[in-house]
Amino acid sequence: MASFLALEGLHVFISGAAGGIGSQAVTEFLNQGCKVTAHDLRPIPLRPLSNNSNHANLFTIQGDISSEPSIKAGIAQARAHHGRPINILIANAGITDESNEYPIWKMPTELWQKTYDVNVKGTFLTIKHFLLAAEEAQGELGRELENLAIVVTGSETGKFGQAGHTEYASGKAGLQYGLVRGVKNEIVRLNAKARINAVAPGWVDTALIGDRLDDPHELWTEAQATVALRKIAQPSDVACAMAFLASHRAAGHISGEVIDVNGGMEGRIIWQEKEVSRSSANSDAQPGIVTSSDGVPTSLKPTTNLRPIKVALSIDVDAISGWLGTGQHPDNNLSDYSQGIFSGKVGVPRLVKLFKKLGIAKQITWFIPGHSMETFPSEVQRIIEAGSEIALHGYSHEGAPQLSEEQQREVLAKCISLAEKLTGKKPRGWRAPLYQIKESTLALLEENGFTYDSSLCHHDSIPFWAPKNAPIVPPNFQQPASQWMHPTELSKQSDKLVEIPCNWYMEDATPLSYYPHTANSHGYVDVRHIEQIWKDRFLWLWNNERERVAGEPDFVVYPLVLHPDTSGMAHVIEMIARHVRWLQGFGDEVQFERYEDIAIAFRECMGKGLGISAGM
Repeated sequence: MASFLALEGLHVFISGAAGGIGSQAVTEFLNQGCKVTAHDLRPIPLRPLSNNSNHANLFTIQGDISSEPSIKAGIAQARAHHGRPINILIANAGITDESNEYPIWKMPTELWQKTYDVNVKGTFLTIKHFLLAAEEAQGELGRELENLAIVVTGSETGKFGQAGHTEYASGKAGLQYGLVRGVKNEIVRLNAKARINAVAPGWVDTALIGDRLDDPHELWTEAQATVALRKIAQPSDVACAMAFLASHRAAGHISGEVIDVNGGMEGRIIWQEKEVSRSSANSDAQPGIVTSSDGVPTSLKPTTNLRPIKVALSIDVDAISGWLGTGQHPDNNLSDYSQGIFSGKVGVPRLVKLFKKLGIAKQITWFIPGHSMETFPSEVQRIIEAGSEIALHGYSHEGAPQLSEEQQREVLAKCISLAEKLTGKKPRGWRAPLYQIKESTLALLEENGFTYDSSLCHHDSIPFWAPKNAPIVPPNFQQPASQWMHPTELSKQSDKLVEIPCNWYMEDATPLSYYPHTANSHGYVDVRHIEQIWKDRFLWLWNNERERVAGEPDFVVYPLVLHPDTSGMAHVIEMIARHVRWLQGFGDEVQFERYEDIAIAFRECMGKGLGISAGM
């Protein structure tokens, strides 16, 4: 006896089958007794099925829906494997990038094109070759195929839009309204009972949204305040709607429609309270800057011919290694090492999540010791998947004065190898542990083709060429004064290795973390004091360093050095978020950039005859 949907034995082709909604759709149609072809660019894992179904009815293939030869071959493979035509197409594949939000005037053209290639062109090609295959099969059979149906995965963004993601929302709108309603009038000429509909999910609990809704306020804003059911959908909610629309028995008189699977969503909240509220009495207000109640600049005086400020935000993942090299002490014990474990296991994931939420994950540089790469592989993989730059920071956080030149060479080779295995490319940057660097270190970096180092403080806001002078030797006061009264040579410099400045006043760890055996650590400092120091530094640069100067690059840098064991702590991380948002409030004149990109920009300036020397 057939089930209510009467889908038993029908062949269903599902694109995007490796994702959260797609994989649930595979399970749903298998449980309905269908023969399923699961298609995705990625490998498709097998999922548990109900007792009345089995994986014998499942065929998985990999392919690219944006490539016409690929999807054409995939449709043919599906029919050949199951030995029967495809009755139902679930056009589900699609991509989005929730780690960034771009207003349309800043939207990268390549992101727009990539999204349209997959979401719009890919859906078109999939439907095209599904219907061509149906036409061919009907010609061979001499009759129309039964239950010929298409279900397209749209989105509530196609109905309400989504600020920061017009590339996704506009494509989905085109599919669920323009394409579906046009195709419904065409396919009945191929098959009299053929239908096409779309499902338009709201927020669905899948890996695609990442940790976007982990913040309770964000969850309320996006998925509760305007949603009658006050919850986000599960993949099964969407998969069941797909099965309903795919069934001629259940939905045979429904075509050209968009079924919302959004919990009764009414619309979107456009303005956040903090965006509407304004306070001119804020203590951080500066001439020419109007600030909101949280201290974020919201309007600026027009500026002409001033240099932008590049925010060089970096993370040193010292973790356990910080206690093994420069932090080595005979009294170190498990409690100390535990602080390093917190750094890797807790601090790193928290900061990755924060940077993704703030839309800057791909503009962050992580300086990672080899020991941390090997001790915390899954956490380092999160960093890589977020699109951040990976640079080196020794192996066991050893300072250069602790090592011979041969040991330095061995450490560098090992760490380069580790980074290459993780990222598939050679690292371009280095920061000396505890900034303890020697002239021989710089020579080794240049020898190994590094683009930049970030260990010196010849300047606090302008990159410079790395020095190549002889080691500075202190006076021997046992000798006659005439033998040690001479200047220090500063004129020699590299023409390849760039220095991006950093110093103790640009970092979090010394004032905000307590290290029992480190004399200069504090730990009991109010984060607001450090935040204010950082703001003061930035505002001085903003007001005094942005004039273009002959012989200097056409930008200024504002470096920050964070550590997961410090900035990952609950009472510190919100300050980091607050400071980043404050910087973002300055608009286009403040740009978050990876260290490698800053070094490349400096080299380009040098190509124009700009830049400053290591001798200053």
